[in-house]
Amino acid sequence: MSRKALAPAIVTIVILAIVVITVMLPLALTTQDPVGVLETFLFGPFRNLRYLGNIVEMATPTMLCGLAVALMFRSGMFNLGVEGAFYLGGLGTVAAALLLPMPWWAAAPVALAAGAVIGSTVCVLPGVMRAHFDTSELVTSLMLNFVALFVGLFVLNYFLRDPAAGAMASYKIPLEAQLPRIVPGTRIHLGTVLALLACIGGAIYLFRTAGGFEARLVGSNPSFAAHLGLPLRRVMVRSAALGGLIAAFAGGIEMLGLYTRFSWQALPGTGWVGVTVAILARDNPLLLIPSALFLAYLQVGGDLVGRNFDVPIEGVGLINALVLLIATAAAIIRNPMLLRLVSGERSAGLTKSLPKAEAH
Repeated sequence: MSRKALAPAIVTIVILAIVVITVMLPLALTTQDPVGVLETFLFGPFRNLRYLGNIVEMATPTMLCGLAVALMFRSGMFNLGVEGAFYLGGLGTVAAALLLPMPWWAAAPVALAAGAVIGSTVCVLPGVMRAHFDTSELVTSLMLNFVALFVGLFVLNYFLRDPAAGAMASYKIPLEAQLPRIVPGTRIHLGTVLALLACIGGAIYLFRTAGGFEARLVGSNPSFAAHLGLPLRRVMVRSAALGGLIAAFAGGIEMLGLYTRFSWQALPGTGWVGVTVAILARDNPLLLIPSALFLAYLQVGGDLVGRNFDVPIEGVGLINALVLLIATAAAIIRNPMLLRLVSGERSAGLTKSLPKAEAH
C-alpha cells in the first residue's frame, strides 16, 4: 500500500489517540490510582477471554450496521434509517421464530430472512421517496426510526408479550431458532462469522461488481452517471434496500445470538454506532471490521474502569461522542455532496439528472 493511501489511516489513528488521552488522562488524575485507571482502560479488555469475547460480541452488530450505512453512503444516499431497521429487524425475527410453524433446521434462517425483510422497510421507504419525489432521505429516515419504535412496541405489547414474564417482553425464543455459540467461555456466536463474511461480500460487491461500480459512480458523480445512461433511481432504491436488509439482519442475529426474549422498549443505539463505524472506516467494508472492534474495545475498557474505580462511565460516552464528532467533520469536509446537504442545499446535479437517467 502506498504512502499516500496510508496517510488518512495514520491521521485517523493519531487523532483517535489524542481524543482518548485528552479525555481519560484528566479523569484518571481525579482518582487515587491514576496509573491503575489508565492501565485498566488500555489493557483490561485483553486480560481474559471473557473480556475479549465482549469486544467481539459488541462489534458483531455494529459491523453489519456500518456495512449498511457504507453501502448507502457510497451511492450518495444519506439514509439514517439503520437504527430503526435494526430494531424492527430484531422484533420481526423474534416474531417469525415464535409465530411461523417450521421445522427446527429452518427456524433460524427463515426467522432471520423474515426479520430482514420487515426491518428493511425503514430504509427502503426513504430511498423510494428520495428517488421518486426528491424528498430528503436524511429527514424521512430519522422520522421513520421513531415510527418503527412505536410500531414495534405496539406489536410487542399486543401480539408477542408473555404475561408471565413480569415485564414487557416477548415469549421465549425457541431453542432451535437460537444461534449456536462458537467459542467456549464467551458468548461469541455464529452471527460473528456471518458479519465477517458480509463485510467481505460487501467489499466484493462495491469494488468487483457492476452493481457496486454503478453505486459508487452515482454517489460520486451523479451527473456523469446520468450522462452514461445509468438508472439513477433504480441504483438508489437498490442501495437503500441492501442497506435496510443488512441492518435488519443485524438486529435479527443480535436477538438470536444473545437474547432469549425480545424486550427492547427503546431504540438500542446500535445503528448510530454503525454510522460512527462507517465514517471511521471511510465507507470501506473491509475497514469496518477493525473500526467496529476498536469502538467495542473502548466501550469494554470504559465499563471495566467504571466498575473498578470511582470514574463516571459518562467519560467513555464523551470519548465516543468526540470520535463521532471528529469523524463526521472529516467526512463532511471530504464529501462535497454531504457538505451541500448539511448546508441546506440539495444536490442539484442529482436532482436534474434523474429524469434524464430514466429516459434511457
